[in-house]
Amino acid sequence: MSGPNPTMHELLDVGWVVASTANPIAELSSWGSRIRPKHIGNAEIGALKVVGYSPREWKGAIELENAMERLAADGRGAIFAGWGFGQDLAFITESLRRTDTEWPFSSVVLDIQTVARRVLQGDADIDRFNLGYVADRLGIGRMGEHGALPDAYATFDILVELQKRVGVADPTR
Repeated sequence: MSGPNPTMHELLDVGWVVASTANPIAELSSWGSRIRPKHIGNAEIGALKVVGYSPREWKGAIELENAMERLAADGRGAIFAGWGFGQDLAFITESLRRTDTEWPFSSVVLDIQTVARRVLQGDADIDRFNLGYVADRLGIGRMGEHGALPDAYATFDILVELQKRVGVADPTR
């Protein structure tokens, strides 16, 4: 994201993992891409540093419309899930609005961070619940930090681990 405000700033990076809800949870597909900003002048320098933005790195970026079209196709009917994803959800919602793309997901959203707090409560090794910290404590390798696809994979891998710990197909139970 190019800043904290979804009505003023833009998505710069998208990524997701589509998974089954079977037991065990399994990856069905994944996709990620950088998004070409239309209003880079509105960006906050700190936000650009977090995502590693540079014109050179974003040379192969795609248009927001193409990213939302792919998201709608891949996510049709799916449960939208993420890690502490209120801001992500706001940016996705605003990006769908900007591109006149209907909400493709089910009406249910699932915050895996909330599930992890419940499943891992009392675990002496986990006293903070940011994505990187929990992934590290659970022995989950990461593809990088603060990228949409690496974060999606880390969230997916944590969900798989949570499922193992509770022993059911629905780790929210």
